[in-house]
Amino acid sequence: MSSDQDGRAGRSRLRGLKKQLRQLGKEALDKSHWAAERLLDKRLCIGITGLSGAGKSTLITSLIYQLSNPDRAQLPGFAPALNGRLLGAELHPAMDAGLPLFEYECCLGALTATPPRWPDSTRDLSALELHLHLQGRRLGRNYRQRLILEFRDYPGEWLMDLPLLRMDFATWCRHQRDLLNGQARRKLAPELMARLEQLDPADRLDPGELDSLWQNYRQFLRDCRGSARLSYLQPGRALLDNEEYGFFPLPTLGHQTAAELSELPEDSVYRVLEARYRDYVEQSVAPFVESHFRHLDRQLVLVDLIGTLFAGEEALEDMRLAFGHIADTFRYGNSGLLRKLWRPRIDRLVFAATKVDQVLAADHDALRQLLGQQLQQVFSGARHRGLPLYCEAIAAVRCSTEQVRNGRRLLVGHGMDGDYLGFENAEILAHLPQENGWKHYRGGLPPQLRPPVGIAREGYLPHIRIDALLNLLLGDKV
Repeated sequence: MSSDQDGRAGRSRLRGLKKQLRQLGKEALDKSHWAAERLLDKRLCIGITGLSGAGKSTLITSLIYQLSNPDRAQLPGFAPALNGRLLGAELHPAMDAGLPLFEYECCLGALTATPPRWPDSTRDLSALELHLHLQGRRLGRNYRQRLILEFRDYPGEWLMDLPLLRMDFATWCRHQRDLLNGQARRKLAPELMARLEQLDPADRLDPGELDSLWQNYRQFLRDCRGSARLSYLQPGRALLDNEEYGFFPLPTLGHQTAAELSELPEDSVYRVLEARYRDYVEQSVAPFVESHFRHLDRQLVLVDLIGTLFAGEEALEDMRLAFGHIADTFRYGNSGLLRKLWRPRIDRLVFAATKVDQVLAADHDALRQLLGQQLQQVFSGARHRGLPLYCEAIAAVRCSTEQVRNGRRLLVGHGMDGDYLGFENAEILAHLPQENGWKHYRGGLPPQLRPPVGIAREGYLPHIRIDALLNLLLGDKV
């Protein structure tokens, strides 16, 4: 190689090194800004998830739209908007570059399409930053301030996996055995239940037979979510993808000790399933918790309480069970100065019943009370004291209006096929039915509605109580 070529190669390496140093310097500067923003309460990280079918993508889209368009938003219950202090917001990628950006434009495009449609459901983790611009006044002068909202969006099915971190496979099997004995689950797959109950944990079973059982168990979980509207389903990722996780509970597992189980042959049914379970927890669940939850300051959980209520008593009990495990999972407590930076804790947990535009306005308060009652039962333990807990009833996008016909108050809107509908809903009671009282809800599930036509033309997203939800999430910061 000539000296000229050597010189060019050296200059090229030097440029590459300078580029790397500039990138490292930029990342260090970004991290220092992030640290300062957290310490000064100028950055708030909010986790958003929802039990199946709760409308999470729609809710995030509505939140972004309302905050970004204060001149068109209708937020009388959100003080900064009412007082004219909310100037707008800008969407940015999250500082954590490893996370995909929430597809806001795509979701908004679905809602404003002709005909309008609902955004696709969340099937993976995503994030975004919303830089909120506010006007303040100090010493008689106006000034601008910025609050960075970091939204981290993840599927509710992943949330149901978090209790696995506290259970070994044997404990999980015994826990699931109690669930499988319930009528709601057993009647969905009696043949599968019979096959599982014939398995001896010590037997050596053909891998093909185990894989066949896994496929049947995956379909069983999907039926639990779809037709029975159950919430507490594990492994949760099996509801979203087609990965071969390959494990399922052994209802025949008795009271063997850990030592006795460890002495079973490595190719026994128990040891094979245990290894698959352990791989799932270590490779899927634990990394998600470590990379995601350590950032969160607040958590919003969306619930399709209306759908669950009309599905019956067992569906509501299963939702309450899911609430209980959610309660035991998060790290609670106020974040001190250093903890804000290094190990933040969730200091506010908000549950919201969604799609309240499916029922009359007179039922909204009863729905909120009913959600509150379920949460009080779950969060009454001493280990949860001091956690600010809130609940609300909302519609991210209002799809119905109320009319009076022949003296009867009706909801009117468009069904998913575009047909114009007028309907009444069974009255939502502010307490749970007793004994045969569940007949009140049987067969009365309100129809699914599509987004209203003309959102793009009208220039705003109609909603129900999004301003109240913003107060719960941000009121103390703005």
